[in-house]
Amino acid sequence: MKRTMLTIRDLAILGLLTILPLAAGMAVCKVVTGSFDFTFRYLTMALTLAGALLALVLFRKKGDVEIPKEGTAPAKLYIRFTLAGAMVPLVNAMFLLYGAADEKIPFDLTKQLNAMLLAPIAEELICRCLVTHIIKRGSQSKILCVLTAVISTAIWIIPHSYSTTTALLRLTVSGLLTSLIYQKTGCLRLCILNHAANNIMTTVILLTARPFSSPLPLAAAIAAGIIVYIFLIREIVRLFKKEEEKSKAHIRVVPVTE
Repeated sequence: MKRTMLTIRDLAILGLLTILPLAAGMAVCKVVTGSFDFTFRYLTMALTLAGALLALVLFRKKGDVEIPKEGTAPAKLYIRFTLAGAMVPLVNAMFLLYGAADEKIPFDLTKQLNAMLLAPIAEELICRCLVTHIIKRGSQSKILCVLTAVISTAIWIIPHSYSTTTALLRLTVSGLLTSLIYQKTGCLRLCILNHAANNIMTTVILLTARPFSSPLPLAAAIAAGIIVYIFLIREIVRLFKKEEEKSKAHIRVVPVTE
């Protein structure tokens, strides 16, 4: 019960620290310009990232939550997880573009930079790093591992709740997978690269893609996506096996002396 209360307390503190710079920015914007438009258009993700960094520093210095240093991961996992992040929006876009009407999407530099650079860092730092360590608190329990993946994914999905049902399903699967990988490797860079690849590919498609009538691009995207995910799953399985072997290697039999 005490552990649960501490977790709820720290999640509430994280929420407050995260929105503090954003709330301050909105207040200043309202006083200076008379509206919140400037903050929402240009500074939302920058201020959210500032709040996440503030939370990280304070939890490390003052909190009772242990946030370890950045972990490492195999080079193959970096490549395959990043490619997987790029393939998801590509396959989804191929379905939407097949037989669709031609429609040009306006370019918004601020929006695209926020999506490609700031959002992956801010969201992964909050949802994958901070939320994970606040909930787990150093525990390696398998039940807590699954619970952490579910809660961190739910928190991550909240800002994207405006999405379609298909997109929410994709975000849920991606969030759960990313959480499990982070818990196993402790490598936040992996999560940020995957997230950034997803957003960059989405942006490129939105700005450059045009409808097509031939099924070949759709079939090629699906085939490439399947191949990428097969290799990613193989790499994840290898990673989990290596961790199990390491845990067994640490077990020592103490000889009994008379």
